[in-house]
Amino acid sequence: MNELSYISIFVGLILFFGMAERLRLQRRIKKIPNRILVNGIRGKSTVTRLLMGILKEDNIKVAGKTTGTMPRLFYWDSEEEIEIIRSLQGPNISEQKWVVKEVTKKKVEALVTECMAVNPDYQTTFQKRFVQSNITVITNIIEDHLDVMGPTLDQVAEAFSETIPQNGYLIMSPGPYEQYFRKKAKKKKTKVLIANPEAVTQKELDRFSYMMFRENVAIGYVLADLLGINRSAALKGMVEAPVDPGALIVKTFGSKKDPNHFFNGFAANDATSTKNIWERIQEEYPHLRRKVILMNCRDDRVDRTIQFATEVLPHLHADQLILTGKTVRPIVEAFENKKIPVEELINFENKRPETVINFLKDIPENTMVYGIGNIHGGGEEIAQGIEELMTYGKPQEFKNFQAKSRDRKESKENMRKRSVTAHVRN
Repeated sequence: MNELSYISIFVGLILFFGMAERLRLQRRIKKIPNRILVNGIRGKSTVTRLLMGILKEDNIKVAGKTTGTMPRLFYWDSEEEIEIIRSLQGPNISEQKWVVKEVTKKKVEALVTECMAVNPDYQTTFQKRFVQSNITVITNIIEDHLDVMGPTLDQVAEAFSETIPQNGYLIMSPGPYEQYFRKKAKKKKTKVLIANPEAVTQKELDRFSYMMFRENVAIGYVLADLLGINRSAALKGMVEAPVDPGALIVKTFGSKKDPNHFFNGFAANDATSTKNIWERIQEEYPHLRRKVILMNCRDDRVDRTIQFATEVLPHLHADQLILTGKTVRPIVEAFENKKIPVEELINFENKRPETVINFLKDIPENTMVYGIGNIHGGGEEIAQGIEELMTYGKPQEFKNFQAKSRDRKESKENMRKRSVTAHVRN
């Protein structure tokens, strides 16, 4: 046989095994009756967990998969979560093949999966090949990841539209792209369901052990209505759903009479979400007298630091701004030029997290500390240090959350043993 023949055989084998693998994936996907894809810029991981909680409360055998701060796979019949440890190449949409393979072993009736595709071309591939959702959720469209998905919001919306299912349902929050998505959905014979955040009451939000947004709960109610699940059961399922590591957890520390509050917004690293959370804090915690912003910077995210210096911090009126991490100069210059409305700037650039924690131990009572910027590069360590400070006078919902947290910590070592590596191929 000549060289050309060997090459032809080799190519033929590659095509054969590739086709066989695709057929296996297709058969597995079709074994999952309800496939829900959660897309959007912010809130995907939280919404994925909320929807999974709703289905679990309705006694549906459901699995959930998140790709955010800490990628996880979790099931209806276990409190433990499987940590997805990726290879050196990092996140790859092909890991969804492994997810589908694993969940079909459990014979799940539903899979709620967060969209991990950022590149517009991958959005199409992720939906059509790896998920094939019959229900797609789009949480929001805001200015983040524009360097990859943009450079405009119109292009982000166009990319998201590729994940609208054929002959299915699209659930989304109200917004400027509603009509655009309706047109796209109509071509695919898909029904659009718009969530109503205004119908979600503060009493309902207060049941959560972390800061919850009306939009997320409203999306959950729409899914519950679609599947015929009672709203009270849906709310119970959402409240009891496992909390995402990137959720905005509120921690109290300091004196028993007037405790300080720490709002961990490090994971909300885009400008719009950061400002929205700030406004929400002002509405719900007006009694907190002093306002401190804790900004963690990264030397490989200088563009974000500049954006926060020009688009975020000028709108956050605070008593004190604490800088940590690396390459904080853009913010220092903005402060010196009186473009940031804070009374005092504390610069802990290149300092260890312990330095920040020790400083916060001595801040005045009744202070709010809002962590923003980046969770990596020191943010996570600072947040953990604050959470370990002595806390007093917690509201009941925080006590309930702490009890759940203790239970999770007790099984943490066991979860590590069950951690898996999702082997992916390009």
